[in-house]
Amino acid sequence: MTGSVDSLNRVSQASLVDELKSLTQDAGIDLTDHQLNQLVEHLLLVIEKNASLNLTRITSPTEALVLHILDSLLLADACSQAPDGRYLDMGTGAGFPGIPLRIVSARDAVLLDSVGKKVAAVQEFCDQLHLDRVECVHARLEDYAVEHLNGFAVITARAVASLPVLIEYATPLLQRGGLFVAAKARPEESELEAGDRAADICGLRRVAYSEFELPNELGHRTVIVYQSVSRPSCKLPRQAGAAKRHPLG
Repeated sequence: MTGSVDSLNRVSQASLVDELKSLTQDAGIDLTDHQLNQLVEHLLLVIEKNASLNLTRITSPTEALVLHILDSLLLADACSQAPDGRYLDMGTGAGFPGIPLRIVSARDAVLLDSVGKKVAAVQEFCDQLHLDRVECVHARLEDYAVEHLNGFAVITARAVASLPVLIEYATPLLQRGGLFVAAKARPEESELEAGDRAADICGLRRVAYSEFELPNELGHRTVIVYQSVSRPSCKLPRQAGAAKRHPLG
């Protein structure tokens, strides 16, 4: 019986790989067969772990191909525009977008989350995927920034907080000229304006803005890119919690 279950799992994974290949080709994203298989394997590991640890509300593998993998890969082009250096995924959760972006990039990566159980799970995923040059970190962003000032060329975040808060978190960690890439569903104009004001205080400037309609009517994605261009006009990082209680901008 075990052999037939394993065979069924391989067939299921193969069909998901084929579907992901079609999705990425339609989006103009060129991936190797090895990358496609790693991306699907990560997704299946997340779904399996989700039975015992709440990592995602998306339990349909076909929907997750879009809402987790493709959604993560939509950030890859912006990330590739950053200067040489390390990559940080803020609030990595189940490893999205951090693991997909590490799979398609040669950058050393840090996947950070404030929830220890999630970080332990992401470490398991990286080990099982045999991903090297990846560090999984359990820490609050404000605390981590104190020891890693200007340590990253590119930083990503997927809808973990409002833009002003995310910009403040990213700023002390970014090297000059580095990029902060934020993914949002459909941000209000007021959030964008507040984000731009916070960016000005933090020495960042919005340099790109892209919108995507996800396949199968699964939603809208906005990718906003900021570049570190000057020193912030306030001392960062502030104390833990200050960014959310009293956001800049």
